[in-house]
Amino acid sequence: MRIRKAPKAEDAYLVLKEQIVAGHYPKGVLPVEPELAEQLQVSRKTLRSALSRLALENLVVRVKGKGTFVNTGERTQGKILVVVRNNEHISLPDRYILPGIQQEASNLNLQVETCTQLSLVTRPKDEVVHRIRQKDYLGILSLENNFLGDEPTIGVLKGTGLPVLLPHAYPGDDEKTGFAAMGSDYRKVIRDGLQYLVKLGHRRIACLTYQDFRIDRKNYFQILEELGLDMSPELYQKSSSYMNHDLILAAIRKLFDSTEKRPTAIFCFSDYFALCLYEYLEQHQIRIPEDLAVLSTGGMIGCDFLTPPLSAIDFDCLGIGRAAVRNLMEMRQKNEFTRPFAITPHFLTERESTRKPPRSTQP
Repeated sequence: MRIRKAPKAEDAYLVLKEQIVAGHYPKGVLPVEPELAEQLQVSRKTLRSALSRLALENLVVRVKGKGTFVNTGERTQGKILVVVRNNEHISLPDRYILPGIQQEASNLNLQVETCTQLSLVTRPKDEVVHRIRQKDYLGILSLENNFLGDEPTIGVLKGTGLPVLLPHAYPGDDEKTGFAAMGSDYRKVIRDGLQYLVKLGHRRIACLTYQDFRIDRKNYFQILEELGLDMSPELYQKSSSYMNHDLILAAIRKLFDSTEKRPTAIFCFSDYFALCLYEYLEQHQIRIPEDLAVLSTGGMIGCDFLTPPLSAIDFDCLGIGRAAVRNLMEMRQKNEFTRPFAITPHFLTERESTRKPPRSTQP
């Protein structure tokens, strides 16, 4: 049997999985490695990587000295643990990343179990670690981020001896925790958003943020300078909370009260900030996008269903969840516990909340 060319371990894995599920090995025995590698047109090292991944999914059983066999018995699912935050506020990415984790886990014949941060610290550390070890998890995904380095959950997760991955971390979280991490390049996110607004003709752009918009104020104003934008300090307004409705509205009021000349666009820290801004603008009969363009970061809360639909820099939370499961399983396969910080992609989804400003507002 000649199988299509598969130059990479991922392709070899997908081809073999398809063949196994389709019943192409009725006797339950895969060809010996040299023959199978030739059929797939890959090296034996690449083939072994694909076979190891199939073994993790219980699709095959590898017996040293005898070969690789299709698991024809009842396949027990491997399990991964996902640690979610105690708070379920709509501004947090956990609820949007988790479906992607579940989708990819299903594709890989994995079972997902979840627990909160609080459940890891309500009992003595050794007791919690022992209970996690008894569960035979293949690895752990933790949706926490913005670590200080002394959080009790870090010690618990390290104590399990399992690979741990942070799917939506901040730069530096990997160093503070010792865990593998994925996350956005926030300076590029912000620059891309501002550059998009510049291309529409905006020059007086306000920033509605929390904790220096994931980069410090100095870096933000450096980007403004690079793009030739209005650097008036009053256009940079911080909220003391990223989830408290009243505090975010107070920051919005302060932004408008402190500017004699209204900005033509506002770049929001999150979709939730944009929701609060929509509320304020409606109350004050300021039209979107005719009077003011609004751009958000996140793309998580049903931007298509707002009026008008909200333009956003999208983090692709589903994609983050899927990639996190694949990366965790690769770590398990390669017996890795640390990895370089992996930058996750982002993209801009343009909707009706942004447009070129009226001529009268352009400098």
